[in-house]
Amino acid sequence: MRVTPTQLLSGMVLIVLVARPAVTVTGACFQHDENFTVLAEDEMLAADVLASANRFRQRVANEWLGVELPPSVGETIIHVTLSDEEDRGLTWAIDSPNRSMHKIWLTTSRDRANGSTLQHEIAHIVLATRYPQRLPAWADEGIAGTYDEQDRINLRRQIIHWYADTGNWPSLESVFQMPTIINTDKKAYSVAASVTEFLLTRGDRPTFVEFAAAGQQAGWDRALQDFYRLESVAALQQAWQAWASGIETSNSELGHIRVEQGNRETDPSPECSIPGVPGRPQQDTRASHGH
Repeated sequence: MRVTPTQLLSGMVLIVLVARPAVTVTGACFQHDENFTVLAEDEMLAADVLASANRFRQRVANEWLGVELPPSVGETIIHVTLSDEEDRGLTWAIDSPNRSMHKIWLTTSRDRANGSTLQHEIAHIVLATRYPQRLPAWADEGIAGTYDEQDRINLRRQIIHWYADTGNWPSLESVFQMPTIINTDKKAYSVAASVTEFLLTRGDRPTFVEFAAAGQQAGWDRALQDFYRLESVAALQQAWQAWASGIETSNSELGHIRVEQGNRETDPSPECSIPGVPGRPQQDTRASHGH
């Protein structure tokens, strides 16, 4: 989960108020190299997380950017708190000239600190390093969510299946405009993950990243035309719904879908839209998984 400075401060207050006695306080030991500094409960944990972070950094960059990040670019501090009861990740990317390092906080088990929880947050770091102005929230979370554990992925798919069964589809236009996605908004995470998965059936991962960056700059309709041969967000809405519903439609057919923006029969109902959320809390309560 990525975060803004205002949200971080409010989240810190919340963490102090709700901290559980079972959580182990971190910071006793650290390991570091040119890319990461890891603060953890013991030397072995710090060393393991350091190795895992570098491995994930390389993997995510190769998979989504097509090239590794240069050494020491996007330096990151990782704080690890061990907990058998909680599984949370938080990323605060560099967001001003006064900051020189990204920051990650993990409150999770030893295994997940070296696994899915860490890799999700490293994905945010890699993307924020390549795109300092940040990708749109839905695309950023859609990419990071591909590294989540299968039970969390399955939960999101259940939500999408409910939309398909009921026809109460959310508006992609609304989701695309969200400045943030809060950790409890499972529906928005589910839509972000599903649309990401759908577009990956029509192009590779670097293409998706380029599309997300272009959409933010030039507008989503233009980006969809340039990268996926879809006329508009409305056309994407229809194509995605058909795919998510299990309807077999060829890429050529989907590429020529035309939906008039003012057509009330094809536009999603307002009450099914996912509204934009002005802020994002600091804690990523992954155990209940919204992400």
